[in-house]
Amino acid sequence: MFEHIAEFTTWPILTGILVGYIANRIMSGEGKGCCMNLIIGIVGSFVGAFIGSLFNVQLYGAGYLKNFIFCVIGSVVVLWLWKKLFG
Repeated sequence: MFEHIAEFTTWPILTGILVGYIANRIMSGEGKGCCMNLIIGIVGSFVGAFIGSLFNVQLYGAGYLKNFIFCVIGSVVVLWLWKKLFG
């Protein structure tokens, strides 16, 4: 039962900095710093997992590349919403 929770929380933390950095480069052309990239990456990873579930995409056990792509997509969506609300 808890193996999915561990996978769902470990993946965003381990890749959060990289995903946040990539999303920042896509949206603005620069990184925002290690801490901000981590926050954007983690939040974006959860948003990406939610987006994947909306389209019935199986992310558990699907391989790291598919998970990574959805994490980046989620992070870009988070940055886009952030700029629309506060930018």
